[in-house]
Amino acid sequence: MIHMNVLVSQLIELFIILCLGYFMCKRNILNEDVNKHINALIVNITMPCMILNAVLSIDSSARPEASTLGLLFAVSIGFFLIMPVISFLLVKGMLKAFHIVKARQGAYMFMMIFSNVGFMGIPILRAATGDQAPVAVFYAAIFNIFFNIAVFTYGVIMIGYGDSANTKFQFKKLLSPGILSALFALLIYLTQFHFPPALESVDHAIGTVGELTPALAMMLVGSTLATMKIRDVFNEWRIYIFAVLKQILLPILLYPLYQLLIPDKLLLNVMFIEFLMPVANVALILCTQYNLDKKFASKVIFITTLMSLVTIPVVFYLCNLIYS
Repeated sequence: MIHMNVLVSQLIELFIILCLGYFMCKRNILNEDVNKHINALIVNITMPCMILNAVLSIDSSARPEASTLGLLFAVSIGFFLIMPVISFLLVKGMLKAFHIVKARQGAYMFMMIFSNVGFMGIPILRAATGDQAPVAVFYAAIFNIFFNIAVFTYGVIMIGYGDSANTKFQFKKLLSPGILSALFALLIYLTQFHFPPALESVDHAIGTVGELTPALAMMLVGSTLATMKIRDVFNEWRIYIFAVLKQILLPILLYPLYQLLIPDKLLLNVMFIEFLMPVANVALILCTQYNLDKKFASKVIFITTLMSLVTIPVVFYLCNLIYS
């Protein structure tokens, strides 16, 4: 069960922390160099600890059934196989109807598929699912395995579609701490491993470090936004069309399919809320790496993140109201 008041409260809390990061950057407490180190800390340490703590915190009586886990794998794989087709058709439609820049086709397709399921999705699910939070975060961690595999296989090729960028698949990216920790979490789940009482402090330490992830991640987003000129962020009307399509129309249209394929209520809520997240920061990372339009990627991330504070609870509520 998703607690709507907690969901909204968590979004507001994350936005406040985002604003804190923004002002810390403006006061030069945070800067580009510090942001790189914070990003490395989140990706390599705190997020893996949060993922591991999620599965270690699952009570034996609340462990997901094998059939539910199998369904999670099937839905995750299906999502990253079907969404490229949907995104291709939608962006081609935008190209004809709204005359988007051809060189941005790949970026639009990439950002239609890959949402901020890690830095924002996991903290929000953790807060909004109450007693079921460990299981919800575990589901999200498994989904993130397929997210990362898709990003660093067809994602790096897709984002340069329509541009002359030399994008290519990099196998070493699949060995990221996020993927490895999620795989390790799956192993812990399958073996039902738990630290003995004498080593409970290790378990607590992992949890304490993992708790740092939401605040650090949102301060990082706010600090990144502070490096942009606000008046330049809102000057491209096509981004708003994309944002409405991605975060309002498409989720509402696809929710019945989610209901049909996912009978488990918690898993349904987890997968749908992950779908409602704004554009992932990895879009900016790849645009930087392959010398694509970084300014454009930053604008889309900023606008969709801002809109998500309203669209996530509103769309989630409307879908449950309309299709209940």
